[in-house]
Amino acid sequence: MRVERLTTLADLTSSAIDWSPLVRGVPFRRPQWLIPWCENYAPSDLYLVAAYDGDRLAGLLPLYRTRSAAKGATLRLIGDGEICTDYCSVLATPDDLPAVCAAIAQWLTAAATSPADNWDLLELENIAADDEGFALLRNGLEADENLLHQREALQCWRLELPASQAEYEASQSKSHRKQIRRFFKRTLDTDRAQLHVCSQLAEMPKAMEILIDLHMRRRRSLGQPGCFASPQFDQFLRQATAEMISIGKCEILWLDLDGAAIAAEIHFLGDHIPFCYQAGVDPQRLTEDPGSLMQAAIIRRAIEQGNTAIDFLRGDEPYKAHWRATPRPCVHLRATPNRATAKVRHGLWLAGQEVKNWVKSGLNISAAD
Repeated sequence: MRVERLTTLADLTSSAIDWSPLVRGVPFRRPQWLIPWCENYAPSDLYLVAAYDGDRLAGLLPLYRTRSAAKGATLRLIGDGEICTDYCSVLATPDDLPAVCAAIAQWLTAAATSPADNWDLLELENIAADDEGFALLRNGLEADENLLHQREALQCWRLELPASQAEYEASQSKSHRKQIRRFFKRTLDTDRAQLHVCSQLAEMPKAMEILIDLHMRRRRSLGQPGCFASPQFDQFLRQATAEMISIGKCEILWLDLDGAAIAAEIHFLGDHIPFCYQAGVDPQRLTEDPGSLMQAAIIRRAIEQGNTAIDFLRGDEPYKAHWRATPRPCVHLRATPNRATAKVRHGLWLAGQEVKNWVKSGLNISAAD
């Protein structure tokens, strides 16, 4: 395969490089997610590694490059930072993935010493530990004698869904099963409650304001700023949501109770899997358990729609395990070229990690005593 680096947003948005067929069912790999990130977070040095089979785009690794005295030239994933994009990968169809990853790994190894494309560190944060694309890329980089280091990251959580609500309830503990049935009997299946679903652009402004209001009021009640305190995040999510809704890959849901919204969530849609990206609840109505009511409602709806799972994304919040989601391990992966200056930086970083681990271990022992 032929591999080349694309360096401008115009390259990224040209019709010739529509990579939608390469996302393998994950919405956060789509152009409608990653291009708005580029437009709002404006990386000055795009580093898009594209693999071609003839004139056909076969694969893409969407990166950008930063520079610092401590790390040198660092390659990072487009979509990282406060957006917390999960399930990033090398973009390619399953059939093309092995050849694409091998070609990109070989190209990156050679590029590390080139004047225009040089890099000292490839830093991939919070990637799925079982992601096939990054596993193949790692194998290729390791075979070319690059240095690799991997450590644990925040887990993602996924709830596998059965074919019916009855089967789902049967999988719960006796007490939780009773609680779920009580949610429906006393609240969700009464005239008091209504679940709204926004899947059209015309409905989006109202739905977004409900989501943002509930999210921000809940975060502030906990003494936290909330995601939408960042103007870049606010603008990004509005833009990405509009583009995803326009292709049928996003919906905003909110739950009214007694005529007022008490909970809201935004979902980005994969292949029979909604990915729950952001949420909010009314902090003044916590006694009515708005979060649990919302979870019960969206799980039943997902089952009725024939979805195979719900993905709650990264973070170990207790409610995920409570609803019987299971963790999906993630890792931070670092690759360093087998080059003197990059190896020195890598060695210093490893030493720093050992000191941090030693201090953390000592603090844990002290706390136990």
